[in-house]
This record gives sequence, structure tokens and C-alpha cells, in this order.
Amino acid sequence: MKKISPNPPCPSASDFFASLVFSEPLKLDVISKPTSEFEPATPSEVSHSLFILAPNIDTETLLLHTRENLASLNALSDDLIAGLGGQQRSKALAIQQVVMLSELLINRALEQVAPPHSMPAHAA
Repeated sequence: MKKISPNPPCPSASDFFASLVFSEPLKLDVISKPTSEFEPATPSEVSHSLFILAPNIDTETLLLHTRENLASLNALSDDLIAGLGGQQRSKALAIQQVVMLSELLINRALEQVAPPHSMPAHAA
């Protein structure tokens, strides 16, 4: 009879974090720090990062991209909700409501940072 489970078994997320706490507490400090506390990455650290935002991106551009991401998430959740029923549908609708509220918040912040008359043509 073949053994189906991996050998050794895959560690769970809780095992991973427990191992960090007891064996490598400095790594846990790095994971738990808010991103605003990090210093800019050196070239050697950049190769270990999966996603990096350019440090010179202005607030308006960040808000515009966030708004587009939320709009995409809203459209994806619409498609998902169409195929669901019952309690799963209710949960998905709640998630979509949070996304829509976030869109409203981003739009208000964008209006305060860059009033509509000064927005670039591609953002309209």
C-alpha cells in the first residue's frame, strides 16, 4: 500500500510561526513590523523581495491604482456571487460591501489629494 501523505509531513502555518518564535526571534520581529518602520532596501535585499513599490510614487498615483484594484475586485466578486447561493452568497456579498466601501473611501481621499478639475485625463 502506498503512503499518500508527504514524508516528512508539510508543516502548518502555526508550526512555522512557532519555529520562528523559538528558534529565530529576529525574523519574527521583521515579519511583525509595520512596513512604515522599514528602511529603504539595499540592492542585496531587493532580490529577496517579491513586490517593491518605487519610493518616489506620489499619493495621487497610489490612490488611483488602489481604486482600480478595488474596482477589479468588485467586478470579480460580482462574477463569483452570481454562482453562489445561501450562506456562501451572503458572505461573498458582505465581502463585496467592504470592497465597495473601500472604493468610496479611496475616492474621497483622491478628491482631497487631487480635486477632479486637476485629475489627469487617464484617471477619469
